[in-house]
Amino acid sequence: MLRHTGVRIEELLELSHHSFCAYTLPTTSEVVPMLQVTPSKTDSERLLLGSPELGEVLAAMIDRVRAGRPAMPLVSLWDPMEKQWSPLMPFLFQHSVGGMNRPITRRFVGGALDRAMTATALTDPSGVPLRFTPHDFRRIFATDALRAGLPPHIAAKILGHLDLNTTLGYAIYPEDVITHHRAFVARRRALRPGEEYRDLSPQEWDEFLTHFELRKVELGICTRDFGTPCVHEHACIRCPALRPDPAQQDRLEEILANLHDRMAEATEHGWRSEIAGLEVSITAAEAKVATMRQLAARHQVTFLGMPDFRPAAGRAIPAVRP
Repeated sequence: MLRHTGVRIEELLELSHHSFCAYTLPTTSEVVPMLQVTPSKTDSERLLLGSPELGEVLAAMIDRVRAGRPAMPLVSLWDPMEKQWSPLMPFLFQHSVGGMNRPITRRFVGGALDRAMTATALTDPSGVPLRFTPHDFRRIFATDALRAGLPPHIAAKILGHLDLNTTLGYAIYPEDVITHHRAFVARRRALRPGEEYRDLSPQEWDEFLTHFELRKVELGICTRDFGTPCVHEHACIRCPALRPDPAQQDRLEEILANLHDRMAEATEHGWRSEIAGLEVSITAAEAKVATMRQLAARHQVTFLGMPDFRPAAGRAIPAVRP
């Protein structure tokens, strides 16, 4: 959860079953998981659009905590800042202690991370065992987002930062990269002062949401980064950014059989250029069929028990009339 959301540790522990929302995009009928994060440092709540990997993590967590029950157990969480107990809530992070469910604490999270890193036996270049704190995953999330091309002011909105410089400071780069980047930013500011360091506009947020609405394709979901073009010209069967949907396995196997028929025809007529292209497509299709089978065997459907996300909190592309 820390890795895929970038939330603070206090925000993580306050996530409950009610924080999870399943928002169905009207244009594609794709279900997009969203998390409503309660404020910690700032006074503003925010919504996080979930990746497919985050959706799998949420489903696994809810299934584990419910343990076959029809609903999540209700527990009360102690707030060390407010010095009070919360109302009984279906918190996502809870475990059984002596037959009773109790919320997971910061201390427990830190100990779990230490035990995980000890088990990996990973060390830094000097031989010192690696250690991660919950906040390190927030920095990793910011670094990956910026490296993937996400504009800094959108990353700041997702992370809940009021100051853009805070977000830029979260990115982990070598010292020389930071120095050259700051010099580059200084030159850009001199040419276009303040232009790229403004607050997020509604149009830019709409464009960001549109990226998620256009992910649904024939055989699954397109996972290419925001703001990047389709390098395979929508030939999804060859594209490594396609996340196959196990429900489309029969359709993909039908396409694969058609590719083999075309290969036989091309071989018979000696169409060498066509053969080369078909070989690439067949290899990619076979790899995606194998991925679909692995996903179908590894994951089972988990009923999350949550109502649909309210349309007022989202945005959809207007329907285009023929």
